[in-house]
Amino acid sequence: MLLAFVGLWIGHTLEYLRVLGSDGLLASLASPVHAYMLPVAGLLATLSALFGIRLLRAWQALNRRLDQAASGLRRIWRGGAAMLPDAPVGRPSPAVRLVSLWLPLATAQIALYLVQENVEAIARGLPAPGWGAVSGIHWAAPLVHLYVALLLACCVRIVQVVLRRREAAVERVESLLRAAARRIRRVAPRVAAPRSTVRTPQHRLGWHLWHRPPPVLLGI
Repeated sequence: MLLAFVGLWIGHTLEYLRVLGSDGLLASLASPVHAYMLPVAGLLATLSALFGIRLLRAWQALNRRLDQAASGLRRIWRGGAAMLPDAPVGRPSPAVRLVSLWLPLATAQIALYLVQENVEAIARGLPAPGWGAVSGIHWAAPLVHLYVALLLACCVRIVQVVLRRREAAVERVESLLRAAARRIRRVAPRVAAPRSTVRTPQHRLGWHLWHRPPPVLLGI
């Protein structure tokens, strides 16, 4: 939803820039009808910064997983035990993920643009144009939103690829940890428990030391 509203703001601005030019766009932003655009831009920038913090936390979580896997390998190398991570799950192809992000995003942007244009017309005291908001002078508005949605989807995919590469490195180390743990469990010998027997001095020194010596023969 954050991407949809960011794309709506960018697409709306680009469409009015295409129709009105730079001077007309500045005059439109200064009008009471579009006065909300600048505060909304500040709100979207704040929400985007919060989303950036979430991405940073996701990167830090991957770093923690990598450190834990490396620590587990060191413990196994020294003969200890380590907690094994979960096996990774399959993921769809990059093209499928891009299309699955782009099309819903573009649909949401165009729907929000229609709502925005109709609300603005009602605020000016004009009848709501309905689907006419994407016809006439604004015929290119859907194409603009499709293009903006594609750019946003590509940016998101770039971030996902960077995170995925880091995650793949973490998963390789975790797979090595699981393989090392399985090998140790398979080849580790079973050591029998020592017998707790108490040996008396007779057992340690021998019973013959406690016998009487033979009699000495007397010479006649």
